[in-house]
Amino acid sequence: MKNKLFMLLIETVIINLTALFLVSRFAERVALVYAAVFIVIMAAAGVQGYFQIIKPYTQKMKELEKAAEESQKSELIRREFVANVSHELKTPLTSISGFIETLQDGAAEDPEIRTKFIDIIAIETARLKRLIEDLLVLSDIESKRDSEQQEFDVKRVIENTVEALRPIADDKYITILMELEDNCSISGSADRFRQMMVNLIENAVKYSDKNSRIWITANKKEDKLIISVKDEGIGIAPEHHERLFERFYRVDKSRSKKAGGTGLGLSIVKHIAVLLGATLKVESQVGKGTTFYVIFDEK
Repeated sequence: MKNKLFMLLIETVIINLTALFLVSRFAERVALVYAAVFIVIMAAAGVQGYFQIIKPYTQKMKELEKAAEESQKSELIRREFVANVSHELKTPLTSISGFIETLQDGAAEDPEIRTKFIDIIAIETARLKRLIEDLLVLSDIESKRDSEQQEFDVKRVIENTVEALRPIADDKYITILMELEDNCSISGSADRFRQMMVNLIENAVKYSDKNSRIWITANKKEDKLIISVKDEGIGIAPEHHERLFERFYRVDKSRSKKAGGTGLGLSIVKHIAVLLGATLKVESQVGKGTTFYVIFDEK
């Protein structure tokens, strides 16, 4: 009897342990399922949170940082521009004022001195006038006040521009040669295009020696219209190429002043090119001349 009870007790214990084991395994599996579901839900929430919150926030922060950098850069450019304009305006005004005071103090009594001083005043006045005109042109272009959009013949505009500038080239015995294709047209402001060509050609004349040549070409290559102005002048060192089109940037300040430049000519060229949808390129070697390219994508 005791053996039967003992065996029954053993069987009961085994059954209970087996049941407990099975329950624990089931509970473990359920726990694992819940854990897996929880992980999936959290991962999905994390992905959704990244795309809806973190990524937009990160992009916004990058945009704000970029805007702040551009704002600082614009402010720096503005300050430099104001400082340069102030300096460029002050220099001729100071010179004019000084010579006028000298004349008023009695120098005007000497005909030779009077003539010399008046000539200098006239030169400085012309320089001041050119600077103000260039500043107004630059302001108009940057404000995009030109709404004129008409198709014009490139060859005709360049030929008329060269004809108007030929006297200043003749003064230095510089020969202007042209190679212009027919049927080349651009849509935009013909006056602005003429102004761009005037600045490029005048620049070539200013920095070329006497008895040299200037080549002006307008040719179609594949789907592009390429206009170039090439000279045999002093050339430009490679380290200056990237900054050539900055306002008031001068490679050689003493030579620029002697040539009568305002420091805004190439900056005006750049702004007009952008206005007309063109890109600029420069090739130059010191002592071997410079070539400026204005490249239009034909539509």
